[in-house]
Amino acid sequence: MNNQKFITDVLHAHGLRKTPIRTEMLTLFLKHDTALAASDIIAKMKLRLDRVTVYRALNSFEEHGILHRASEDERGIKYALCGQHCPDEAHADQHAHFICDQCHQTYCLEDVKVPEVAVSDEFSVDRKNYTLSGTCKACNA
Repeated sequence: MNNQKFITDVLHAHGLRKTPIRTEMLTLFLKHDTALAASDIIAKMKLRLDRVTVYRALNSFEEHGILHRASEDERGIKYALCGQHCPDEAHADQHAHFICDQCHQTYCLEDVKVPEVAVSDEFSVDRKNYTLSGTCKACNA
């Protein structure tokens, strides 16, 4: 499927208008196999946007099940595209993430599912995060 059709379909499926900002941001995510932080997006975008606009778009994408939080480090939250089965406000994309200790890139491990963990009724779990770390293939080369 071509990227423009994918972007149009995703935005339409989630009830969002197709704007130049949203289109360029989603294009960036499609070009990268790693998660991106807001600072990565700002640095790579051709459109010159302020941080507030980028964060608003990221929050909107997360709320609509287009992106998910993959990891967080000193550069902030890193986001990655959700699978096509993520509905609005309920991320069904429960997979592990790998963070390289050398290049600090975050990769989605789609085939590694987050295990079910039982917690006491005293707690209400809102988010699960299953992270592995080590050295990625590129840094091992």
